[in-house]
Amino acid sequence: MYERLGWAAEERPEYRTRPARSGAQRLEFAELLTRHQGQILGYIYSLVRDLDRSEDLFQQTCLVLWDKFERFEASRSFVGWACGVARYEVLNDLRARRRDRLHFGDELSLSLIEAQEELEQENLEDRRSALAGCIQRLRDRDRDLLSACYGRSAGVSEVARDRGRSPQSVHNSLRRIRRALFECVQRSLAQGELT
Repeated sequence: MYERLGWAAEERPEYRTRPARSGAQRLEFAELLTRHQGQILGYIYSLVRDLDRSEDLFQQTCLVLWDKFERFEASRSFVGWACGVARYEVLNDLRARRRDRLHFGDELSLSLIEAQEELEQENLEDRRSALAGCIQRLRDRDRDLLSACYGRSAGVSEVARDRGRSPQSVHNSLRRIRRALFECVQRSLAQGELT
């Protein structure tokens, strides 16, 4: 097929290479994407409400993120940047599907996406405030463990070794703390809605 188009082998899409990146850039990208992939995929799912399409759009978004990673400013939120890219990928997908009468037009889709983003941003701020309060209510040792595992770049194994505990013990404690924080945030948000 490509020969009929007159493309040389290196011009074919399967032979196109992604921009060369240093090992540090690859590692930084991989760490950021790994840390935030659930949030990005969740954001895409919230827009399309179809798991298979969400996963496909997530893969496409990852390719675009990698292509544009050299433009990413470390002072910005990676999740915010990635969700902005994902938003455009969703819009491109909607445009490609607009022949289907069940899909909204581009303008309405864009308006719905923007309204969803505003609601999520407000909700996110409420959750952050509630989480900060819940963290302050934790026992000192639980707060210290959270800080050691999430506040600096130490891994669970290193924290466990420093504290004379097994990694599994630290994982179990973190699971218990996260569950307690989740329940505390849920209670705080529910109480805030009632008052």
